[in-house]
Amino acid sequence: MQRALALAALAAVSALFAGAAVAQTTIQCESRDYQYQFCPIQQGAARVTLVEQRSRSACIEGRSWGWDRRGVWVTAGCDGVFDVALYAPPAYVPPVGAPGGAVIACASRNYQREFCRTGPIAGATLVLQRSQAPCVQGQTWGVDADGIWVTGGCDGDFAVQPAYVAPAPLPAPTRPGLLVCESRNYAYAVCPTGRISGAQLVRQLSQAPCVQGQSWGYLRDGIWVDRGCEGEFEIFYR
Repeated sequence: MQRALALAALAAVSALFAGAAVAQTTIQCESRDYQYQFCPIQQGAARVTLVEQRSRSACIEGRSWGWDRRGVWVTAGCDGVFDVALYAPPAYVPPVGAPGGAVIACASRNYQREFCRTGPIAGATLVLQRSQAPCVQGQTWGVDADGIWVTGGCDGDFAVQPAYVAPAPLPAPTRPGLLVCESRNYAYAVCPTGRISGAQLVRQLSQAPCVQGQSWGYLRDGIWVDRGCEGEFEIFYR
């Protein structure tokens, strides 16, 4: 009973003072037959703590259990209950000269190399390191032509600058039009429009949120979407 009250008090304090963590929950994750098991957290995790070990096998962080923003993993017979501080992505303003930048998460699970596809990009910047293992550009993370790679346990949020690809020229209409643009499989996508002066979201069509500057924005010649956003956008031409 005292333990439950302590956890409730901790959750209340965290709700008042947490930055990215806006809510907390618990999750049980079990390694059956001593096999690796990954337990996803749909909203994403900002912090995970073991609160109860239910197995005889030891649950040791980094050896028989661990986590990244996408969920909790267990192995070697570990069965535990974990306290999860849920993640809300921080607001990100693209740097001057790089309109349309988006932020993606990329994590090296079990210290293995992982490639996070983004579509064509001109570069990327680490904006938030989530792992204890260091994220060092050129050593544990880097940029390819169409994505970001991580290794050595690096887990971070990266601001990407999409590569500019000139779309086919379109005739400029005399009044604003509507365009549907979709991020399929939560991947970054650009929907060409021809030269535009601005855009606004008219209707969100996806369950994933469409937030300007985070999961959608506009370029000089198109609308970009990311993180599963699908929406109907009003386009303003010069």
